Amino acid sequence: MKWKLKDILMIAICGVLFAFVFMAANYIGVALTAALTPFGYAPLGYQLIYGLWFMAATFAAYIIQKKGVGTVAEMLAASIEMMMGGMFGPMTLVNGFIQGFGAELGFIATGYKKFNSATMILSSVTCALVSYVSEYFFYGYSAYSFQMNVIMIICRVISSIIFTAFVAKIIADGLAKAGVLRGYALGMKAAGIDEE
Repeated sequence: MKWKLKDILMIAICGVLFAFVFMAANYIGVALTAALTPFGYAPLGYQLIYGLWFMAATFAAYIIQKKGVGTVAEMLAASIEMMMGGMFGPMTLVNGFIQGFGAELGFIATGYKKFNSATMILSSVTCALVSYVSEYFFYGYSAYSFQMNVIMIICRVISSIIFTAFVAKIIADGLAKAGVLRGYALGMKAAGIDEE
């Protein structure tokens, strides 16, 4: 379970790539919020795409399959997003840690021994719920009605499953089958090779 230099490099690559995804998500969220405002559903603007912000954690963890990878990858992506001028400022770092830890819980539950669709879904759900609880207090979600909070949670969980369980896994599996990830746990499994 010790990290190697190649693991650190992959985490760095994921951090940079997903920082751009996070930045794009900021503007998509603004657009969705504006579009939903006339209908009284502005709070759902970001929830519909919230899974985009969790992808660094599950994507990196699924590829490398070692302890702490999800949290570090998410934190790195959040740090780069902040340095690029992300609209949430230093709070981005707090959210990055919470989101990374939330995603990590799904892998912790299996003792880092299973990295499959079920684990990815579990990780996406724990990430969505942990992040929602923290933001309930940070961003004053208590001001919304109970019904709106329920809808927001449902939207966040669904978004998380779509982006962090399915999309991230599909992309990683595709890279593994193409032979791009042969030096990593996922690539070795795809090639039928036991990791050293």
